[in-house]
Amino acid sequence: MSFVHKLQYAGSKPYQHERSLVDDELTYHEYEQLIQDETYVRLAQLRWLTYELESSLSRDDDVPQETKDELFRAVDGSDAHLSTAVDAYVDEFVSNLHVDEEANQ
Repeated sequence: MSFVHKLQYAGSKPYQHERSLVDDELTYHEYEQLIQDETYVRLAQLRWLTYELESSLSRDDDVPQETKDELFRAVDGSDAHLSTAVDAYVDEFVSNLHVDEEANQ
């Protein structure tokens, strides 16, 4: 399945990490606001697609090993860096959300 199709049928998978934080680190209101933010959505999708790429490369026997090795070197650890970037974005977003809500009171 192409990555376009994977993303099309991914449903809420790209956002599950932040969804799992509801009640512990995020309120449901914060999560609802977050999933309406286009930048967050793109970052979360990119993080998920990178994870999917790494997973599919390990299972794909049609790709020559040399090509797999090069692709693994290119994306190795990218999902971890993307996770850090998404976490930082979420922290900033939630902080700004609270500032905006306080200013509107």
